[in-house]
Amino acid sequence: MYVLDYVNNVLWLGVPDLIKGLVLSIVFLFIFKNAIRKHSLIFYIYPGLLFLWYCTYGILNLFNVNLYEMMGETVWWTILWLPHSYALDTVIGIAFILIVMFIGVLPKWEFVRQLYTIRKEMSIIGGLILIGHGVMRLPTMKWAWENMKEMNGFLVFSYAILGVVLLVLIFIPWITSFHFARKRLTPKGWKKLQTYTSVPLMILICVFGIAINLGWGFAILPGFGSSLWDTQTAADGTAVSNLSQGYQVATAFLSAKLYLALMIVYIWLRRKKIKKQSQPVKQVKIQEKTDLVNVN
Repeated sequence: MYVLDYVNNVLWLGVPDLIKGLVLSIVFLFIFKNAIRKHSLIFYIYPGLLFLWYCTYGILNLFNVNLYEMMGETVWWTILWLPHSYALDTVIGIAFILIVMFIGVLPKWEFVRQLYTIRKEMSIIGGLILIGHGVMRLPTMKWAWENMKEMNGFLVFSYAILGVVLLVLIFIPWITSFHFARKRLTPKGWKKLQTYTSVPLMILICVFGIAINLGWGFAILPGFGSSLWDTQTAADGTAVSNLSQGYQVATAFLSAKLYLALMIVYIWLRRKKIKKQSQPVKQVKIQEKTDLVNVN
């Protein structure tokens, strides 16, 4: 674990989690894209275990049953909790979904075309991680509803409202990515369902990223003074430097800006794609009207 901590700090210290998730996911997909296409079930195993683990942990926690106290820090606990320990599970799940959505609106470059062939597999992997994480966070959502007065508006909106909406919304395109669900729908009906759920999902993921990072940034902001070199005593007696808190605020606000930029770029690319698709139809209609005038 010491080696992992060292590598994590060297590579990612000061890098927003969203960038970390996107970089790791793109590198992973670049290396394993062909293997995922040929042997997708193998790549579902670990995300599937995380899904079951997170769901079990979250549901038991709702009933005040602490799985960690029951099991202790076993090897299985370490293996399954490892992505969460390094804040990788959520951002990698989000990164997979973001990549799935962006390859639908980006120009058909070579790498984009290659990823398009494993779009379904990426949706399933990303959904397994995010739905599992969402269920694990159900106790946090419950706590947010019960303690709204103690939180700022951004955190209340993120945890108590948007977290629940996203958990429901992501389930629909995720479950219909599986063959057993897709075959029950017509191709046209499936495409409509995917569009009407995945596009709002993409936008709301970005809104969630903006809100939760602003929420944590503003929650920490009053906690440090004008001098970053001063220290304060935390509730547990430890010394907390203003520099450390300032770093957290800066990272949170930077992450919020990144989510905002991604949302704007996606909406722009999607509008551009829709406009491009509608142009041939308009040209045909104009031609038909011209032919009709000539005939008359």
